[in-house]
Amino acid sequence: MRKPHSTKIVAATLTAGMLVMPFSQLVSADAASSTMKLSIMETTDVHTNLMSYDYYKDAAAPTVGLARTSNLIKEVRAEAKNTFLVDNGDLIQGTPLGTYKAKVQPLKEGEIHPVYKAMNLMGYDVATLGNHEFNYGLDYLNQAIKGAKFPYISANVYVDDHDANPDNDKNKFEPYKIIEKKYTDEAGVEQTLKIGVIGFVPPQIMDWDKASLEGNVITKDIVETAEKFIPEMKAQGADIIIAMAHTGFNGNAQAHVKAEDAVLPLSLVPGIDAITFSHTHKVFPAADEKSLDALFKDASGNVLPGVDNAKGTINGVPAVQAGYGGSNLGLIDLTLEKQDGKWKVVGSQSSTKSIYDKNAKAPLVEEDPAIVDAVKADHEATIAYANNPIGTTTAPIHSYFALVQDDPSVQIVTNAQKWYAEQYVKDNLPQYKDTPILSVGAPFKAGRNGVEEFTEIKKGPLAIKSAGDLYLYDNTLKAILVKGSVVKEWLEMSAGKFNQIDPSKKEEQTLLNPSFPVYNFDVIDGVTYQVDVTKPAKYKVDGTVANADSSRIANLKYNGKPVDPNQDFIVVTNNYRASGGGNFPGVKGSKYVIDSTEENRQILMDYITENKEINPSIDNNWSIAPIFGDVNVTFASSPKADAYAKETGNIRYLDKTDDKGFGIFSINLNKSFRDVPASHWAYPAIQRLAAKQIVQGKNDTDFDPSAQVTRAEFASMLVNALKLKANGTATAATFKDVPAASWYANAVSAAYDNGLVKGISKDQFAPGASITREQMAVMAKNALDLAAAGAAQEQAAEAPAFADSSLISAWAKSSIDAVAGKGIMNGRGGGKFVPKATSTRAEAAKVIDLLMTNAEATAAAAAK
Repeated sequence: MRKPHSTKIVAATLTAGMLVMPFSQLVSADAASSTMKLSIMETTDVHTNLMSYDYYKDAAAPTVGLARTSNLIKEVRAEAKNTFLVDNGDLIQGTPLGTYKAKVQPLKEGEIHPVYKAMNLMGYDVATLGNHEFNYGLDYLNQAIKGAKFPYISANVYVDDHDANPDNDKNKFEPYKIIEKKYTDEAGVEQTLKIGVIGFVPPQIMDWDKASLEGNVITKDIVETAEKFIPEMKAQGADIIIAMAHTGFNGNAQAHVKAEDAVLPLSLVPGIDAITFSHTHKVFPAADEKSLDALFKDASGNVLPGVDNAKGTINGVPAVQAGYGGSNLGLIDLTLEKQDGKWKVVGSQSSTKSIYDKNAKAPLVEEDPAIVDAVKADHEATIAYANNPIGTTTAPIHSYFALVQDDPSVQIVTNAQKWYAEQYVKDNLPQYKDTPILSVGAPFKAGRNGVEEFTEIKKGPLAIKSAGDLYLYDNTLKAILVKGSVVKEWLEMSAGKFNQIDPSKKEEQTLLNPSFPVYNFDVIDGVTYQVDVTKPAKYKVDGTVANADSSRIANLKYNGKPVDPNQDFIVVTNNYRASGGGNFPGVKGSKYVIDSTEENRQILMDYITENKEINPSIDNNWSIAPIFGDVNVTFASSPKADAYAKETGNIRYLDKTDDKGFGIFSINLNKSFRDVPASHWAYPAIQRLAAKQIVQGKNDTDFDPSAQVTRAEFASMLVNALKLKANGTATAATFKDVPAASWYANAVSAAYDNGLVKGISKDQFAPGASITREQMAVMAKNALDLAAAGAAQEQAAEAPAFADSSLISAWAKSSIDAVAGKGIMNGRGGGKFVPKATSTRAEAAKVIDLLMTNAEATAAAAAK
């Protein structure tokens, strides 16, 4: 503190200077003295990646490592006069180092966790808690954060006082702090800035870590909590307020509903001057809009309203997200002005600094030797632990294609879980001995955190690190009792990972939805199924319904028979999913059959150890349904997958990468009927109609093009082509030969109600009779009129004069003239139409394809 006489001398000097200073300079100096710059730095989601090292591959990993981030922080401090460093959570879990210090060699009393050995050297001002801080329980968390030489804040976690009165709830942690910092303004004068910081964690920790948190704490909505405390912080003198929110971005997020990713509504809370956010491991702002993650964009790839990537703001509030593992340092550069004695934010620019150049494939900064030395012993002990042998594998195990086809990296996990559950039921739950057991797995390492994050285990020895590579998280095994209907909807939710593919397009179409987290792509082993990606996803990424009538999951079977919606199944999963993580429909609240405290990863290790040798084969229980058409479908994976792609018959590397370094691969999903070769005269028509599911084969492989088409089959084709439904104005129930339970009953009703067909008599439709060519012409003409829907039709060419026109029934003549004039139906040679002859399935497909082409042309002309 300055002595009083020093203040007088300074004041006198300033006064004397002002007497001789020109007025313009006096104004300039006054403005400068009230302006100050502040650089807020964020690290987040470090997940014990202290060193640039991949414990799973036992190799250097220059794309991660807080030891490198430390040198970025030093660079910023060398350039900026005023800095403020925060960490946004998810520190103590994530690699074998975190597991080692929590489970293998737990912290001793007074021992400092390695993350704090590093961070205490880096000069952090404050930190908040992430959801993974709670994975090892409250006692461990409290013991760990004692080692931090900086304060912790978290506002929306409260002590569970077991009463129903929310007004008397007390915070479990300090909700916010007002930290006074001495900074230098633009005129070089020291200023005091009171920085208010408040922390938030996803409320869903109560689901994800229910076993250790229930009865001890409760959580509240992030926005609701901010609205409570921000005014209080202002009243206590905070000059600026930073919301340190361990939450991500979701364009559909709403306030006051305990949203997991709530940064969007949080940005609308008055009084927040800056937001550091996290949780989803994304980078914001990105280098450009093209590089910006899909979470910040709409379905068309446009940046969502309120998001300014260039400036780095959300709804005008400066914001930053610094990725994962120390890969980036987040920066918010604020310009402050003192107005009426109070500091105000008058300008901002958010940015991120990376530790690694993806284009040059080289690190941009070295590791800080002080950090390396501080954690060296823990690091080396973790390596030794992770390399302990547990078995061998007879073939490589990788996750490069886990999102597009059945995969051994998931299969080995589901096998291990099922092995455990079967033994558990046998020993403890005889009442469930006849209940089928299904097992759920997801490809945790499938590129979520960058192109290097895939599993690749070579043939040969398996170690503890291998189990960690295959099962990334510290989840515990749970098994729940669900109906077959829940199994179906579970898979429908999982199928949201795929974009909708248009069978009629020949341009490149991207298969995978980048907004859908890889850890939510559940595969269920024990049943067989296909995913029809030509249909829209039934559920959105957040589990809400997008298309209620859609059904992507096809041919869902158990033991070769269709799954009964009312059949009971035991589904083995983890605590995250069983407690509602991912918002899978029908899962949360299900009865627990096995509520184990054993970790899924430990069960995997036990499975490998007991079997000694693992054959990582797959059972191909699921696949993407083949698509009729000539589609060009691609997906992204590591370029390293090229070697494995060459071993497949359906995946090919295209020798190109995207802006994030992922390789682009094609996957052959095209399908055709084996009895309709490309040389067949009706091949194009059958392929187009099959792609749109207007026609179907006699079975999965054959169309039977030469078979006679029945009246019911042709009516069904027309109904599918025009997407017709029965409207109730008439009823096919009058047809005594159309049973209500028949496969064609609905189609005949729709065709009859919409005026496409009539019976052969008042109460007979003759559904199984082969359709005659003149009957087909009448139905086709009616369909053409219906498709035109009042649009002016082009004058048809004059119909040819058929040599056998005398054989054409009077009721069919005008229809034959119309469809023949438009080229939809032609004669059969010799100038004859042959009206009483029957038609084949191939001819029917050709007629409907031409009919649709004509109708589309008419509609397009009418729209001009």
